Amino acid sequence: DLGYCEVGLDDAWQACGEGGDYNYHDTFGRPIVNTTRFPDMAAMTAKAHRLGLTAGWYHNNCICRELKEPTHEMYVQDVHYLAEVFQFDAVKLDGCGKQYDLDLWADLINKTGRPIIIENCHWGKTVPTETWCPWNYFRTSFDISPSYGSMVNNLQTTVEWAQKGLSRPGCWAYPDMLEVGVKGLSFAESRSHFGAWCIVSSPLILSHNVNDDAVSDEIWPVISNKEALAVNQAWAGHSGSPFKQSSVTAGLPSAPDVPAWQYFYKPLGGGKVAVLMINHGPSEQRLTLNLRDVPGLAC
Repeated sequence: DLGYCEVGLDDAWQACGEGGDYNYHDTFGRPIVNTTRFPDMAAMTAKAHRLGLTAGWYHNNCICRELKEPTHEMYVQDVHYLAEVFQFDAVKLDGCGKQYDLDLWADLINKTGRPIIIENCHWGKTVPTETWCPWNYFRTSFDISPSYGSMVNNLQTTVEWAQKGLSRPGCWAYPDMLEVGVKGLSFAESRSHFGAWCIVSSPLILSHNVNDDAVSDEIWPVISNKEALAVNQAWAGHSGSPFKQSSVTAGLPSAPDVPAWQYFYKPLGGGKVAVLMINHGPSEQRLTLNLRDVPGLAC
């Protein structure tokens, strides 16, 4: 009942080198699946559906990427297998191969009549305008890693799109998956990470090992926080951004320009505003909040 209802397959499904002229597409443009690893892709998605889950696929792959210019038929066949043969419900379109035409992807997917969520994973290189966004959410950053500096660095990449009003329903800014529960972050850092993703309206995609009960039990209070999830899901005209921050940098090795602390806000509607006060520095900070500083909050 928390909303974590999709499972995504990210790369390594293809039969690398089996395509002749292409790495994993045959002469008819059809994607070639590694059937040793995935003997029945349609059965896999059907099982997800029986469990009440949706299933996501992955294209424009990074592993054994396609380096030759794609044919139109490759797009057609990829979408045919995505929507009709394997019946996936979402697709991540990465930035590694040559199939960059998001308008074509979206047009072909929409013509199938199957509701499919589209992730634009072009690492901030293909971005929306006020009138153009043929995807559902878009990566604003390069890949995240399980370190606090990486997390904070990626968080900053959402700010521009929130301030421009371009992170919005149907076109969300996304600073990559959650590293909550992944080795490299402390519990406090994981909690800050989750809160930050919630207040900027990021899609919440878990990446920890769900088969590790000890890890799942440890982070459960974080990822099941219904108040934080409600902030993430709310929409009242602004996706969440900083309204106050330090003029001094935190000095993080992988994020040298990040402020030592930041205050984020997100309007929730009905006169309510969520605020996140977050310390990025290596030592404790005493942070105080004047409610008159919070945008949209009547005092």
